[in-house]
Amino acid sequence: MVEKWDEFRRFEEMMNDFFENFRGRPRRRMLTSGGPSGERSIVPAEYREPFIDVIETEKAVIATAEMPGLEKKDIKINVTDDRLEISAETSSEEKKEEKGYVYRERSSASYYRAISLPSPVNPDEAKASYKNGVLEITMPKTEIKEKKQIDIE
Repeated sequence: MVEKWDEFRRFEEMMNDFFENFRGRPRRRMLTSGGPSGERSIVPAEYREPFIDVIETEKAVIATAEMPGLEKKDIKINVTDDRLEISAETSSEEKKEEKGYVYRERSSASYYRAISLPSPVNPDEAKASYKNGVLEITMPKTEIKEKKQIDIE
């Protein structure tokens, strides 16, 4: 039952984003953690949400995220049996001093994305790779035990 309400909350967030963007005002987003306690976390509007593709195979769930301009050390990944959370922060500063002027430029980027996984996975065996701005996370599925009918005595 909790999953249905999570879907409604996500739909509400999407609609709120649509109307706020239509008005030209980015807003602070509220994301659910997906936990049974219903805790929520605020994600500032200045965070970028990487595009993520999720593929489910017979043995694994594979997530691919576009996160250009980062180094491996800047990326944090948290996996539970039913949820994937990706975050990253990076900043750089460039300074040039030449005759008559000083040039200084700063840049920063922050990414955050949390998604519910389509099948339970084993977080202990998850593996990630990052190449050419693309993060790939492979999470092996946990074995789903077959149903066992129990007779009533």
